[in-house]
Amino acid sequence: MRPARLPSRGTAGAVLAVIGAIFIGYVGISYLLTPASMAPAFGLPSRPRAEGAGFLAVKGIRDVVSGLVILTVLLAGNRRVLGWVVLVTALTPLGDMILVLGSGGAAATAFGVHGATAAAVVLAGGLLLSGARPRPATPAP
Repeated sequence: MRPARLPSRGTAGAVLAVIGAIFIGYVGISYLLTPASMAPAFGLPSRPRAEGAGFLAVKGIRDVVSGLVILTVLLAGNRRVLGWVVLVTALTPLGDMILVLGSGGAAATAFGVHGATAAAVVLAGGLLLSGARPRPATPAP
């Protein structure tokens, strides 16, 4: 009996990217459908009300699109590009963390939700890039 083979770093990174894309898509849809229940979990000390509540939908759309971008690049089949796209998307939760901290929000939420998300996204991007094979250069015509 052969020992079970562990997935490659690229495969592990792709799985994490899919999980992350589905998760952020779910969060985005939740912000669109039930913004009042989602807003407190973001970590800010107050949330938009009345005319300002539309900003919660902006967050929802941003999150849905972020997930779709990752899934689209994944379906294109280039893990190296996917790795870079995933790394760049880590700026969103990092920015959210800084926003929560700078607005007097809960540090536990800033680091525990947004910081941990940024770290997981960087891990996925790093795995994708370390497991991707560089494409051979094409000769000039």
